[in-house]
Amino acid sequence: MIMILSTMFILTLIGGISLNVSKKEKPDNEPVIVNPENKKIPSSFKGTISDDYSVPQEVMDVITSYMDAYYTSLYTLETVDTTGMFSSDLEGTISDQAIKLLIDSRKLHDFDFSLKAAHYDLRVSDYEQNGNRYRVDILEDDYFSFAFLNGIESSVYDIENYFVIENTDGVYKIASLDKVQGYYMCIHDEADTVSKAAEIHDYYLKELKDMLAYNNEILKVKAANKSYVASKSSRTPYNREAALAYADQYYHKRNPEWYNFSDEGGNCQNYASQCMLKGNIAMDYYGEEQWKCYIEDPDYDPEVNEEETANGRSRSWVNVGYFYDYAKYNEGQGLVAETNVNLYYAEPGDIILVGNGGVSHTVIVSKVVDGHILVNSNSIDMKDYPVEAYTYLNIILIKILGSN
Repeated sequence: MIMILSTMFILTLIGGISLNVSKKEKPDNEPVIVNPENKKIPSSFKGTISDDYSVPQEVMDVITSYMDAYYTSLYTLETVDTTGMFSSDLEGTISDQAIKLLIDSRKLHDFDFSLKAAHYDLRVSDYEQNGNRYRVDILEDDYFSFAFLNGIESSVYDIENYFVIENTDGVYKIASLDKVQGYYMCIHDEADTVSKAAEIHDYYLKELKDMLAYNNEILKVKAANKSYVASKSSRTPYNREAALAYADQYYHKRNPEWYNFSDEGGNCQNYASQCMLKGNIAMDYYGEEQWKCYIEDPDYDPEVNEEETANGRSRSWVNVGYFYDYAKYNEGQGLVAETNVNLYYAEPGDIILVGNGGVSHTVIVSKVVDGHILVNSNSIDMKDYPVEAYTYLNIILIKILGSN
């Protein structure tokens, strides 16, 4: 039996800046398309490539060929076989099953999840050659126009890719790839055999299919037939417009007045907390449940302080699990919220927690378009990304009501 998620909140399914071009490349090999749709497919999805390390052209060709194969899969919703680009059967299968999971999960939906337009920008962040092996660290920016969103662009920034390319007798192939993105990590981090990779794909796809059925048959029906009614009240209402204005300003940059946790486990909850603060949710240093972050110097992480004083920070300000506990159990002063709410009651400004085997990432709802929930986030930085595009199994909606 493959790895089983130890704790599951089975509530509902979801699941760039142009850079200067230092060198241009055109891959020699075009991706092999499996059962393509009857639509014109771009020959490449490359935007800009920034390389201050002078990575050999043959190595960059392998990377961009892989990216084009991945993008062709997303564009057509038909899986492109990438296994031939790898020197390792296991690494090739991990890539194939990860992309297949993403495509197969999107094909479960009853709307068109293909792309009308898309491109990627790449930036080499580090590079090292050791004989015939080349380690290339890539930051990837994605720009998607999903068919079902009618012109709204979804963007994702600074996705970390760690390629190792191997040259064997003049043939360059991918020896290993570690991609820091949910759909890839759930296969990569657990698969130690070819058969295990396929087994993990099947497990996740079944769970996603079951939850989508639950969403459509139960949650969406409830939301359509009964309006959301809060069970709590607050003295100060949540200013959703102010929270969203802040969210749109800082989804791909960091406010210099705050400490940046991007290199310390991620800035996602810190960003969401700042958005809520801007939306009139007051810091709370009263009682056992606290939510606060008092910055003395933005270059230094404020010390954790659980005393009832207006200094330091609480763990709930920056940690996803601690924030969930605060939102659920807090009474009296500070945030008034309801947790584990039907996802389809989401409004712009609400908070969503996602993950596998628990929750590990925080996003803020940016738009709701024809029932489709779009989100912003930090680390990974996102703008108007559809929740339904995720392959996470755990999704928790936290309805932000106001503050006391």
